[in-house]
Amino acid sequence: MKLTTTQENILNAASNRSSGNIEPLPDNINAGIKPRVINGLLTRQLIEQSGDTYIISPAGYTAIGKQPIAKKSPHRKGTKQAAMIEMMRRPDGASIEEICAQTGWQKHTVRGVFSNTLKKRLGLTITSHKDEDAPRRYQIV
Repeated sequence: MKLTTTQENILNAASNRSSGNIEPLPDNINAGIKPRVINGLLTRQLIEQSGDTYIISPAGYTAIGKQPIAKKSPHRKGTKQAAMIEMMRRPDGASIEEICAQTGWQKHTVRGVFSNTLKKRLGLTITSHKDEDAPRRYQIV
């Protein structure tokens, strides 16, 4: 894939930023041509839109001969959320009571983390099952 000097400069600068953001653009890109430059990069799938920003795509890294930067884990180790996820990844999963005991959270907080953080923000799939005379167990698949 043949890149213009401007496209190559934009992608190289973005690849050196931890965020992968293409901005700030080089000084020779004025407000009048900025939309065309961005559109050209989007059309060739060299960048991706992430909200209001544009970041270099895996194809963009390849086009300039670099490897994409590995994404960091969405949660830090040693946090209550990480402990909860670890418990729920066990083969038998975890009950809300076990998670409460481990984290010190109340039941409604655990349920809120299930729906908001784990499902919506992290995109994890949570299943549950209930054996007779046993508490409901939740598991991340």
